[in-house]
Amino acid sequence: MKKVIVFMAFAMGYFLVVAAIPTISIAAPLGEVAIYTERAGWMGQPAAAREGEELADLLKKPKKVVILAEKEIGSWAEDHTDNDQADIIVTFGDFPSTLYTPGNADPDGSIAEDFLEGGNIFLNTADYIFYVVHGAGTNGEQALKNMMDINADMWADGTAIKPTDDGKKYTPTLAAFTSARTFKRAQIVNPWEVEVVFGDNGSGFLDPVIVHDTQTDGRIGIAYQISGNDGLPRGEVFAEMIDNYLADALGAAAVAPNEKVTTTWAHIKSDI
Repeated sequence: MKKVIVFMAFAMGYFLVVAAIPTISIAAPLGEVAIYTERAGWMGQPAAAREGEELADLLKKPKKVVILAEKEIGSWAEDHTDNDQADIIVTFGDFPSTLYTPGNADPDGSIAEDFLEGGNIFLNTADYIFYVVHGAGTNGEQALKNMMDINADMWADGTAIKPTDDGKKYTPTLAAFTSARTFKRAQIVNPWEVEVVFGDNGSGFLDPVIVHDTQTDGRIGIAYQISGNDGLPRGEVFAEMIDNYLADALGAAAVAPNEKVTTTWAHIKSDI
């Protein structure tokens, strides 16, 4: 009888311990990257196109890299939402209207928000992320608040940035610069977290940085959110953020032995 009681006690104890262990969610692996350079904000469009092409050339880890026009990127985002991989859209200070209706006309349920909440990633450089569309500040600061569902802003003119230890490790190209539009650590609240900081001012102003939604696994990253200076190595730093950090954090998607990472330049026609 004692042996039975001891066994039952052990079994119950084991069950309680196992039941108390939280389920570990496994992030979707890194998938594809879409780069949008048809329009740019706070930098010249030719420079954006050059940096976008350099980014596409440098990337090694994503399954596929494409450069898309505005009319194409909305449907691409829809096709890459809830597809069991973490895909990335890179913008250069101008947010395509096919992802998010200008003027915050659809504050909830936009293609962009569905993409983000599907565990995917937005990366942006130059002007304030999500703020500008078609060269004008049509979306304003409200777009970031709508996308994140928290009260975050990026007003940070003249912020002196230096690489952090993680910046030196993952983004060796990054050097000291002055940012104008940073994330602010104090404003990143539940369910969001600051995931990795590549550069900061030592007082909680962050750029480059990646923030992470712990509920949806969506991520937003910025780098060099500053006006002008078309010579900044934006493409190189983005490539390092993706290949050196995100690929390891997410893991690589399964690729057939004879399948290679491909890069496609979509035919871009601007309606400007």
